[in-house]
Amino acid sequence: MKKYPPVVVVDENDNEIGVAPLAEVWQNGLYHRIVSIFVVDEQKRMLLQLRGPEVKVYPNCWDQAAGGHVDEGFSYDKAAASELGEELGIYNVILTPLGTFSSNDKLDDGRIINQFERVYLAQVQYDVTLKLELDEVSKIQWFTPAELKSEIAQHSEKFTPGLLYVLREYFPSFV
Repeated sequence: MKKYPPVVVVDENDNEIGVAPLAEVWQNGLYHRIVSIFVVDEQKRMLLQLRGPEVKVYPNCWDQAAGGHVDEGFSYDKAAASELGEELGIYNVILTPLGTFSSNDKLDDGRIINQFERVYLAQVQYDVTLKLELDEVSKIQWFTPAELKSEIAQHSEKFTPGLLYVLREYFPSFV
């Protein structure tokens, strides 16, 4: 099982109040921060990742290109750059913050997910070289807006709820 570093814990207004192990955060429903990075190319395609079968939340579902928790000592921006490099091998690109929202969920296994999610956009060349972190990502795929709309219409259960929300809010041409 993957060991996670302590994550930044925040209050209901997204102000930092400390750090805690992720298991404690989930068990106690503490608010914490995550980042979601959406990658598009100049052909207006969006890169998505298929989450690995061993990932704790929404295994084997399509999700944003990269993302993760904001670990101790990291800001949103630093975490986004780190996750993009770690998961896809993409470095030194401009990450444009699109917005931040909060979400609350209780999973079937009892974990309570209270989080603030900052959404970023990274624009890359269509032939960018990608290097996957295979522990967390099963595969990646580029989708045109039409392809993604069709896939979601036919198989919405194959997409994380967070991805579907962000697509509706920030990328309406893809849903």
